[in-house]
Amino acid sequence: MPTKQRLLLRGQLPGAARPVDVLIEGKRIVRIAPAGRAPADFGSPAAIIGPTLFDIQVNGAAGVPLQGPAMRPENVARIHERLAAHGVSHWVPTVITASLEEMEDACRAVALALRERALAHRIPGIHLEGPWISPLDGPRGAHPAAHVRLPKIKDFDRLMKAAEGKILYTTVAPEIPGATRFIRALRARGVIVSIGHHDATTEQIAQAVDAGARLCTHLGNGASAMIHRHRNPIWPQLADDRLAASFIADLHHLPAPALRAMIRAKGLERTILTSDCTPLAGMPPGGYDLFGSRVELLPNGEIRLVGTDLLAGSGTLLPQGVVNAWKTVDLTLEQAFACATAIPARVLGVRLPHGMPRPGGRANLVVLETESLRGEWRAHVRAAVLEGVLVAKG
Repeated sequence: MPTKQRLLLRGQLPGAARPVDVLIEGKRIVRIAPAGRAPADFGSPAAIIGPTLFDIQVNGAAGVPLQGPAMRPENVARIHERLAAHGVSHWVPTVITASLEEMEDACRAVALALRERALAHRIPGIHLEGPWISPLDGPRGAHPAAHVRLPKIKDFDRLMKAAEGKILYTTVAPEIPGATRFIRALRARGVIVSIGHHDATTEQIAQAVDAGARLCTHLGNGASAMIHRHRNPIWPQLADDRLAASFIADLHHLPAPALRAMIRAKGLERTILTSDCTPLAGMPPGGYDLFGSRVELLPNGEIRLVGTDLLAGSGTLLPQGVVNAWKTVDLTLEQAFACATAIPARVLGVRLPHGMPRPGGRANLVVLETESLRGEWRAHVRAAVLEGVLVAKG
């Protein structure tokens, strides 16, 4: 990694009206002042300077997987380097539905990686997205049907043992037999429960929340393609204020009007932006094998199961989601950043070592430039700084 250095960043802070210069020395921000005439190391008066991000659902990146035959403990560090270069300083590795043996191997590999203190500081735990989800086509998404299972606490304990106690949250379908009892058992173990990849009724969702579920996994996705206009799983999740919700803001999983309406309904304090990025994020367009299925990565970043209109995770990283939410939802830039930093940290009980940039604060910053191309906003990372160290420049 590069050595620490003195850096001058120029851009607009979330919530500020005019561009500023942010001076970094060592690990700290020593001064924030109106932009001057001296050349900056990175940024411009039109750039954005914000805190580095926290992504609660990462399946891989840049061709590096988090499970399967190619999974190794060193994959975690490689993915972290890729995410850090895009301004994501904290993240949650996601292990999806597979055989218990494969999931166990993935949990073990992540746990081994987290024995390194520097990585453990950035990765608060593991997300299990399955195998306790709906077996139905549609709600199951790209998860392999052969490995969907009914919930048994002994299976969870087996995975938790492999993870060395580091499972942070788990996605469960409320309608599968035994789900309510399973949710209670997970909560008793201190594990956060999210509901997702399901086709539950209003009553089943309420039972899950009563049992302790507090989050919705990528709400609006992992659902049937055809639903009743009133009696469907989405409305009760939006309506229950006990549930926070993550949203994939790549504008493929949720078109802009849907994303805007759902965030308005859920409320800022319960809204989390996530990428759900896969190992294909950052790869060239084309056909790939992903999670045991054949998929196509399109030039616009969409990943679809071949021959269907079903999405299979995202090819977009979280800074783009923040910009999308800012530009297409009635969120301020400061609010959009909060949905990818402080709010997910609060919901998951994670302490981030930094907040919005301020004098004396830790130097964990990302510098973004935005541009509009054919009506779509693009985010370009110009620099990323972690603890005063320049880890990327573009």
